[in-house]
Amino acid sequence: MNRMSPIRPAVPADVSALVAIENLCFPGNRLDRRRFLYQLRTANSATLVDAADGEVRGYVLLLFRRNSLAARIYSIATHPLHTGKGIAAALVCAAEQLARERGLHWQRLEVRQDNAASLSLFQRHGYRIFGSYADYYHDGMDAVRLEKELSLNQ
Repeated sequence: MNRMSPIRPAVPADVSALVAIENLCFPGNRLDRRRFLYQLRTANSATLVDAADGEVRGYVLLLFRRNSLAARIYSIATHPLHTGKGIAAALVCAAEQLARERGLHWQRLEVRQDNAASLSLFQRHGYRIFGSYADYYHDGMDAVRLEKELSLNQ
């Protein structure tokens, strides 16, 4: 997250935009205002936003567990008007950098089995499939589990 990057930590003033992105991107299992505020204020997590020109165009929410060397990408989304611009890829890279800065060795996440775009994005960034969860999503769709070993020297 260098000075020229539009990626920065989310703040409570971003919550309305985050909820709007959630509602546009996900038909179910959505984060609501209360949950985003909890994640920003009290949870062991980090939310990064792409906020070019003051507009929140996407976000990634990372969860951290005590005594774990892995970060978990809990949610990532790009506003539909801004897909295809490399925002999700930049957010993935920023999330990895943040995990490295915290001394973590792994980044993990789940992706809907039918979400070819997300699976492709993460696999292009070096994530590998290591398992699945049956009937994981609200509509019964399975989840593919992905992980990436993070080099602390990058």
